[in-house]
Amino acid sequence: MSLNYAEAMLTDSPAPVLEGDDPLPIQIADYIRHQIIHDILKPGEPIRERTIAEQLNVSRTPMRDALKILSVERLVELIPNRGAVVVQNSIDDLSDMLTVYAELEAMGGVAACRMATEGDFLRVERHLALMAAAADEGDRLKYFRANQAFHLSIIAASRNKTLIEIHANLSLRLYRVRYLAIMAQEIWQARSAAHEELVQTLRARDTARMAELQKAHFQVAWRLIDDWSRPQQSRR
Repeated sequence: MSLNYAEAMLTDSPAPVLEGDDPLPIQIADYIRHQIIHDILKPGEPIRERTIAEQLNVSRTPMRDALKILSVERLVELIPNRGAVVVQNSIDDLSDMLTVYAELEAMGGVAACRMATEGDFLRVERHLALMAAAADEGDRLKYFRANQAFHLSIIAASRNKTLIEIHANLSLRLYRVRYLAIMAQEIWQARSAAHEELVQTLRARDTARMAELQKAHFQVAWRLIDDWSRPQQSRR
């Protein structure tokens, strides 16, 4: 997975197509990953290798290599004698991931306070403006994508490649449930002040306050996911 793949997923472009310079298994993994995080392939659903291979006009060998990539990312589980299935995370799994994710956000925010350039500040502010515009328009999907890009741009400003890579992987694993939680929320436009304070704190390079705000921000995110996901799991 390329470090900027998670951010690429936030655009309005269609599912990835097999083109470019990346090895074929990586391109196939990108395609399947897009299907998983956008809830086209659902948790517990088998990956129909032959069908996808025919759709993409690829052989089974790069297809299986792609599934191994997704297995390492914990998006797909490879089950002996059954093939690959989309990972189905429990509430505890999600809680564990979000706990680590919040710590990574805090670490990235602190590093960004130290490392960010004026260009980084402007990118973060551009995503904040897109969030405000989407809220005014009542466009929930556009708001979600701008929100994701806002947080990813802060992490990118940390200049810490290891943190960015680990954060990107967790972001992809949490993308689907965060996406569906926001789609299900009745009140989703009321957090602009919190995001504005993050920008002000970043510009002030206030590391202690940034860490505090990032952790508090994702405690709220977890409550949103918890409210949505428990009824979903109880119906299974």
